Amino acid sequence: MKKLLPVITNSQMRVFRRCQKLAYFMYVLMYRAIEDADALRLGTLVHVGLEAWWRASENRLEAAIAAMAPRAFDAFELARAKVLVMGYDARWLADAPYYEVLSIEHVFRAPLLNPETGAPSRTFDLGGKLDVVVRDLRDGRVKLIEHKTTSDDIGEGSDYWLRLMIDPQVSTYFAGGKLTGHDIDTCIYDVIKKPAQRPAGVPLTDSEGTKIVLDANGERVRTKDGKKWRETGDTEKGYTLQTRPETAEEFEERLIKVVAEDPERFYHRGTVVRLEVEEADAAYDAWHTAAQFREAMNANRWPRNPDGCIAYGRKCDFFGVCTGTASLEDTSRFRKLEWPHEELDQERINNDPAIAA
Repeated sequence: MKKLLPVITNSQMRVFRRCQKLAYFMYVLMYRAIEDADALRLGTLVHVGLEAWWRASENRLEAAIAAMAPRAFDAFELARAKVLVMGYDARWLADAPYYEVLSIEHVFRAPLLNPETGAPSRTFDLGGKLDVVVRDLRDGRVKLIEHKTTSDDIGEGSDYWLRLMIDPQVSTYFAGGKLTGHDIDTCIYDVIKKPAQRPAGVPLTDSEGTKIVLDANGERVRTKDGKKWRETGDTEKGYTLQTRPETAEEFEERLIKVVAEDPERFYHRGTVVRLEVEEADAAYDAWHTAAQFREAMNANRWPRNPDGCIAYGRKCDFFGVCTGTASLEDTSRFRKLEWPHEELDQERINNDPAIAA
């Protein structure tokens, strides 16, 4: 077996494009934040559920929920993931028999090729993982099904789908498929929009089902005519609607109603193909990003990008490190990895002859 090169992934290149210093912390020093963002955790949990869904030959939904339950941060996170997978099951279960599953969560290592010469990189191999490779029994073609969760608009013609047209990750999937012996020519994106709802307070009611509002003195408030109890709060007047925390079960039921009212908003299946010119553009993007990463390694210079400190409404996990208010040695905030690509099985990608050859 030849000597293996370091693996570079699409996730790594995406981080590098956002901020070279962030890529240094995550992929050179190999640190991660202890507390993952809620959005990242939910996406990972749904991914676990959908992997189990595709592996099961029957009772797919039950298998998915059983796989997610021990991985959930709390009952509310599990409720959100359950609702999203329940909707996926309702939406796509009827199509499942048309797909023969060929592989699930297949890890691959492929040469990173120079798009001008076709020569492989002497610095990096390209690594990745394919969610579900299937044969469509309706047309006999081999296709890749990828699962994504997002807070973005996923409607037809939205920016989300336009961005996929230039995302080099799609081309990486096709290269990985060929390495596994599957000539994938179509990538099916099953995209799930995460609901914005969060656990809330449930109004307290009296024995007659009337909501309870108290004034600043703790006295129950009546309406202006004095005939009924007031049922809405008023901050200026000091009137407070009495509530209790919503249970996970109630939260789940509320999310089910939200998703059921407009399933088209939360589930979209789109097909992404790659034209020859698009494949070439993606190859150039990957090659030059990897070359820039190599140059940063050789110079040991990793410029910060202040424009990337806040993205998707949240601060970078390493913002405190860059601003001098936190330390990587703080084990309550950061953990040190032995392998920079947590999404890939290190032993398998390094030792499987079919992958490493």
